[in-house]
Amino acid sequence: MSEEEFVDWADEDTHAEWVNGKVELKMPISDVHDDIQFWLRSLIQSFVDRRSLGKVRGPQFTIRLPQKPSRRDPDLIFVSAGRLSLMGKTFMDGPADLAIEVVLPDSIARDYREKYFEYEAAGVREYWIVDPLSQTTTLHVLDKNGKYEVIAAKEGKLHSVVLNGFWLRE
Repeated sequence: MSEEEFVDWADEDTHAEWVNGKVELKMPISDVHDDIQFWLRSLIQSFVDRRSLGKVRGPQFTIRLPQKPSRRDPDLIFVSAGRLSLMGKTFMDGPADLAIEVVLPDSIARDYREKYFEYEAAGVREYWIVDPLSQTTTLHVLDKNGKYEVIAAKEGKLHSVVLNGFWLRE
């Protein structure tokens, strides 16, 4: 399916992503997934709004990545104020500053491998993988060579690089 055909076909009730000409259907999320996603969005939204840092979107707000090409729906994204011109009503044309994926049993390979490499190649500056299955959260930040490096917890806290001053307990 072409990207144009996908955009015409998909609506707000469509749970699918478009990757290099193929449609990838997504399973409905669980209540645990929804709770984690909502909790993270509430925390980050509050942090970003109080500081006028930009916009938080998700779930089902698409980022269009030209490298593969793809239209991905991270569980949560943050876009800094200086990059808001890239945002449309239903999608962002380019990488978010921060993307968060909450892992589902059917999304393990997609979140840990496929999206990891797509987000890295596209320049998503920070990528979090929140995994309720293993009860871990991993923060990846682009290094000066454009490759992700894991940010280790400090004193039991995971500190965002993109959202300076924001942290979560490990």
